[in-house]
Parts: sequence; C-alpha cells; structure tokens
Amino acid sequence: MINLFSVIIFLRVGWIVGEAGIAQSIGIVCLTVLIGTTTVLSGIGICERCHLESGGVHFLLSHIFGTRTGGAVSLIYCFGQSVSCALHVMGFAESFSQVLDISNTWAIRAVGMGMIILLLGINLAGVKWVIRLQFGLLIILLLAALDLAVGTFIQVDVDHGVVGYNLENLKNNTGPDYTDNENWFTVFGVFFPAMTGILAGINMSGDLHNPSRDIPVGTLASVGTSFFIYMTFVVGLGATCQRWALHTDYMIAAKVSAIGVLLLAGLYISAMSACLGALYATPRIIQSMANENVIPILKFLGKGKGPNKVPIYSLILFASVTFIFVLVGSINTLAPIVTIPFLLTYASVEYAYFSLAMTFDIQKKREERYAEQGLQSPSFVLDQGRLAYGSTKENKVDADLDELFPERVPHHKRGMVHEGSSLSISATESPVTSPDEHSSIRSAESRNSQISINQPVDNISDQAKLYRNEIGSKRKRWYTIFCNRWVALVGAIIKVSMMFLVQWIYALSSLVIFLALWFYIGQVNPGSFRGIAEFRMFPWIKNMFYRCLGCKIMGYDQIIVAPNIPDLEVKEAQLTEDNVDYASRKRYHHSKTIENVPHPTHLESD
Repeated sequence: MINLFSVIIFLRVGWIVGEAGIAQSIGIVCLTVLIGTTTVLSGIGICERCHLESGGVHFLLSHIFGTRTGGAVSLIYCFGQSVSCALHVMGFAESFSQVLDISNTWAIRAVGMGMIILLLGINLAGVKWVIRLQFGLLIILLLAALDLAVGTFIQVDVDHGVVGYNLENLKNNTGPDYTDNENWFTVFGVFFPAMTGILAGINMSGDLHNPSRDIPVGTLASVGTSFFIYMTFVVGLGATCQRWALHTDYMIAAKVSAIGVLLLAGLYISAMSACLGALYATPRIIQSMANENVIPILKFLGKGKGPNKVPIYSLILFASVTFIFVLVGSINTLAPIVTIPFLLTYASVEYAYFSLAMTFDIQKKREERYAEQGLQSPSFVLDQGRLAYGSTKENKVDADLDELFPERVPHHKRGMVHEGSSLSISATESPVTSPDEHSSIRSAESRNSQISINQPVDNISDQAKLYRNEIGSKRKRWYTIFCNRWVALVGAIIKVSMMFLVQWIYALSSLVIFLALWFYIGQVNPGSFRGIAEFRMFPWIKNMFYRCLGCKIMGYDQIIVAPNIPDLEVKEAQLTEDNVDYASRKRYHHSKTIENVPHPTHLESD
C-alpha cells in the first residue's frame, strides 16, 4: 500500500486533470490500474503454481525463463527502481523548496540528496527499523487522503482557483485541454509511475511467512484501496478547481485540503516511503543476483553485513545511480524514463505466467502419452536396505527409468515418498537456508531433484507424503479465475506496444540494452540455469499456422521399434584401434582382434 502512494498523486494529479480533463484522466487511472492488476494476477498465478523463494521479481523470472533472461530483465527493473527513487526524491525536494520559498535548482537537488542519505542510514540500521517506520507512514498517508476528501466539500479559495463543487466548473473541466508538446500518451507516462510499486509484495517474498497466501490478499487489497483514492483525487480536484489553476499550480491539492499541513505531511511521507521501499527491496535483488554469480564482475555486491545480511555494497551502488538522476532530472522528465523499464518488467511477468501455463499443458500431454503407451517404470534401489517410493521386493534389482527420464512420472506423483523412508525426492524443495539469507535461485541440483538419505528404512508405510510439484495446477480460490493465460498474453503485448507509444526512443533503448545484457550474461555465464519453462513462442506460432492450413502437427518425435528382432548377421569388430599418439600409454581399456591362424605344421602336412 505504501509503495502505491506516490508523489505523483499529490503533485501531478491536478496537472493531469488540467491537461487531459476529468473524463480522460479517469481513463488514464483505470488503464493504469488495469495494467498493474493484470501484472499482479500473473504474479499471483506464478506464486500459486510454482515454488517461490526470496529474490522477488528476479527469482520469479529467472526460475521460469532461466538466469540469462531473468537476469537481463531484473537489471533493467533495478535501473527503473533507481530512477523511480530519484523521481520521488525530486518530488519531495520540489514541494519542500516551495514551502521554504527556495528557487535555486542546485539547492533543491541538495535537499533531495540529503533525503537519500537519511533513508540510506535507516536501511543500514536494519530491516526492523524499516518495517516499524512504514507502519507509521501508512497511517499518515491515509489521513492525508482523508484530508483532501473532506477539503473538497468545505474549502473555497477563489484567488488560487479553488471554487468548491460547481456544476459549471465540472463541465468545463470534463474535456481535454492539452498544452504544447503534450498529448494523452505523455500525460499517461507521467501518471504511470504511481503504480510502479505494484510488485512490492512479491519483492518481499523472502520475508513473508506464507508468500502464496499473503501476496494475493495483500496486493489485491492494496490495489483496490489505491484505486479508490486515485479516483477521489481526480474527481475532487477536477470538480472544485478551475482549469488555469490545474495547469499552473502543482501544489493545488494542498490548497484544496481541509488541513494543508496534513496533506503536505502525506506528500513528504509518500516520497519518503517510496524511496525507503526501493532502497530496501532493490539492493536485495542485486545482492541475490550477485550471490548467484549472474555477472561475475558484480560478485562483490553479494556481501552482507550482520545477521540479516544487509547488502551494503548493493545499497551504495543503488544510491549512487539515484544521485546521478537527482542531479540531471525533474519530475516530468524522469517520469517517462521510469515508465519504460516497468512496462518491460510487467510484460515479462505476464509472459512468464503464459509460458508457465503452456508448459504445464505440454508436460501433462506428455504424461498422458506415456500413460497410453502403458509404460511401467521400475523403481530405483540404492541398496537392499533402502527403498524408494513404489518399490517392491519383486523389482528391487530393476533400474529406475523415472530417475533418468522424470517426464515419465505424472506430476501428482513426482516428489512423493513413503513416510519413514530415507530417500526424499522433491522437484521443488530447496536447500535449507536461513530466512535472512537473500539467495533467490536454487542450485541446479536442487532444481532437478533433491535426494537426502538420513537413515536406513525399517518399514515402509502405506501412506505417502506429497511434496510441492515444480508446476502445479490452478488452486480453487476466488481470484484464480482472473489468472488467465490469454489475458496475460494480451496484457504483455499491450505493454510492449505502450512502451513505444509513450516514448519510442526510451523503449528502443531499453530493448537494445536488454539484448546486450542477455548476450553478455550468456557469454560470461554459459552454464547458468535455463528455467523450467519448456514453451517456445516461435515454434508454437509456426505450428498454429500449419494447423490453420490443415496440416497435421505431431508435436513430438516417434520411434518405431520392431516387435521381433530381425534375423541379421552381426560381425564382431575391434572396438579401439591402436594409435601411435597413445602408444606410450599402458593398454588399459583396450580391445584387440584375435585371428584363428592355421599352425605351420598343418600346412606342411597338407
């Protein structure tokens, strides 16, 4: 909730209504919330169908797409968070400077840099201080929103353009009135950063007791509350303020509020809380990437201080980038720069859910194909005293094809072991780590399977313990009906399109940077995890095109095996020929040809 209260709400909603009018401003708010909601629903779908660990967006994308793609998108996301932090800092400095009647540009930037240093110290003090402070900030923010809502009914200040609720004024402000170089998309680009904190809950997945339960409830509740507050600001300012005041006065909301000091406190708190959240979550994402050695030269950023592993070096790097943008930008110039990386990240999250759902269908069809063929998989036996699930006395000596080919095992049986057995195979269980250890991606061994042998088995129970599957089916909850893969795919396409409509130069630059990072990570980290998603978009489009043409697509290779062994003559041959390059070595693992040569005495007798 705190991350959805942006300085944009306090400083730019009046300007947005002045430019776009009440009707189009409502459309901008609805579209922004819809974009954020589809991303949230995709993230919720991933959390419920896939195991989630600490690392937030980085773990989510890297677990599905692999370290290469996930790392590239995560770096762009961290950059967007840094610019967003600079935007909120500049909003705080701009408002604070107007109160103190400071007009010097460098003085305003100095105020912003001082705020960053203060919040940096709070983060270095530890996580507990951040959480305790944010609860108090949330109460002040809610009181500030209430202050504006009450002020629209009682406040009148004609000299500053505040006339109260007036039907004629409402009609005048309904339509758009764009100034030079402004249009619907540029105004949308300014408002969109208000929703850039939509993934704050997912980013704190490592600190939540039950992420799959807490993230959906908390995020959807905060989105609904924030949407109501956004609409209160848009309609309240549009109905009570004259157009010229909306165009020129960025502090018009403070003049409409019943108690101006309370709304200013909300403004300052919103900037502080947004920066505090970014300084808390984003450096930990960078720390997770460094610990996973995504980019070897950044490995030093994974070091932490104290029992909570506070990422000091990542914090310093993040704050340094924020300093740079504080020195070179303002709210209106920074807002489009913030919009593009977040749109790219949101599109990636939605495509990740679509890919995850399609992968589940691919695996399910493959399992059904194996079931139709009637393949029986014998069980893996470590020794005579230790048995895996499904093993019996009759098949102790058989090899386990399920271990060699895990796709043969149905998802509802994968990772199932008998209670009391010493062999534990889980497709998703991660190594036991400290809750304060910010490591988001498991090792390659633990992704495929985790086998732990503790003690011999005395007896095998008939009941089985089911561990979490790698990709599960949808859970039956009230919000899962909205977690639709096709909605996610359409949302991803819309977000990529809007990137170019908002600012095509920034959008093209972001895509070029993504491709460069993707290629670089692949070069420096060639053995990285490739992700659990098996779905590939271009082959799927090609197969769909062929189906539209009436062609039959098998989708998999078939091997025809003759029922009887053909009557063929087999000639034995030497397996390994002698080679002069290895003549000096002893003849280990060599074979030789033995020829039946007649004895010379036999030849003479003939």
